[in-house]
Amino acid sequence: MILEKYRKMLPTYWYENRVAEYHLEGAATPVDHYAEKRDELRQQLFPLSATWGLDYWDWIYFGKKQSSSLTQRRKNIQQQHWAYLGFAPEVLRAIGIASSAGKKVEMIEDFPNKLIRYVYPIEDQFDIRHAVSSVEKIRPVHCNGVGLEPTTSTVMELMSKVVVGLKRYHMVKEFRVGMTPIKQSKEVVI
Repeated sequence: MILEKYRKMLPTYWYENRVAEYHLEGAATPVDHYAEKRDELRQQLFPLSATWGLDYWDWIYFGKKQSSSLTQRRKNIQQQHWAYLGFAPEVLRAIGIASSAGKKVEMIEDFPNKLIRYVYPIEDQFDIRHAVSSVEKIRPVHCNGVGLEPTTSTVMELMSKVVVGLKRYHMVKEFRVGMTPIKQSKEVVI
């Protein structure tokens, strides 16, 4: 019986051909091996999935082999790639998403302050160093930098009055015998 993956490529009169069945059984192992090698080579053409192909990507972007871990080498190659693309909103969004583990990052262009802000959930593992260094590499002069804004989904609702005590203390040089350490004390109701 000829396997289904070969049947869709053969004409119907071959389905019962005994010789074709033997041939396809014998050729299955080399064909599958070739498909695995082809998939591995395809992974090396993409720097984020490359292993031994990272040496070639290092040579393309840096001119020499980096001596750090695979993940750090991939991040450096990605930064260099973004530097070639330039300062564009799509690139800035890609930097934010690549720096986040949860991929729930929002990039906001703060035009009055000339900032790029990344808003992300506080429970997300956001790689701040990678995001800031990537943006700094491509940041033009008119942009003041990167702002980070971790947010939380919990809402705090105050049901009663809050009393805050404000206290000012004497400085050491002001102390005299018999003085209390508190200079001024008041309570503020919010």
